[in-house]
Amino acid sequence: MKKSLFIKTAVALALAAPLLASAESNLVTGTGTANAHLDFRVVIPGFIALKVGTGAILSNDGTVDEVAFVLTDPQVGADGSIAATSGGIVPVQLLSNIGNVNFASAGADLTDGTDSIPLSRITVASAGTLAHPAFGAAATTVTPTTGRIINRTSNWTFSYNHQGATAPVGAGTYETTVTYTAVAP
Repeated sequence: MKKSLFIKTAVALALAAPLLASAESNLVTGTGTANAHLDFRVVIPGFIALKVGTGAILSNDGTVDEVAFVLTDPQVGADGSIAATSGGIVPVQLLSNIGNVNFASAGADLTDGTDSIPLSRITVASAGTLAHPAFGAAATTVTPTTGRIINRTSNWTFSYNHQGATAPVGAGTYETTVTYTAVAP
């Protein structure tokens, strides 16, 4: 009998437990004022989004754009700045809601077999609010534009400082990949 009463009591308490977690209420009789409170909470996760090239900023697009320099016969033996023949103007955007962001770029020299061209011969002009981080240098700090919000955009224009007369390289297709990184400090 005691066991049965214990089980019935436990079941009754389990069924009544949700009622114990009810909202605040206030009962006032007569002409008084009744008040009740309700709490609200909005949780916004922190994020960093970086877009280099085509595509939307808030999507995971695996497309890697390419900047190409195809030299003409007269350019091969001369020194000078060469404009890209395709992909030379690259749209970029950095968006974040966490405050300061460290921004860096890293890449190896351009290679074709055992021949190489120093990555430092690729130069960048930035038009907008996001400067290009120097290749292989320490990260630069990008500061928020308002509060903890960063919303910076630019167009980066790449050129190749060819040294065909002073430091010629062999014929070939020289390639590398540069990785851009935006990280919370």
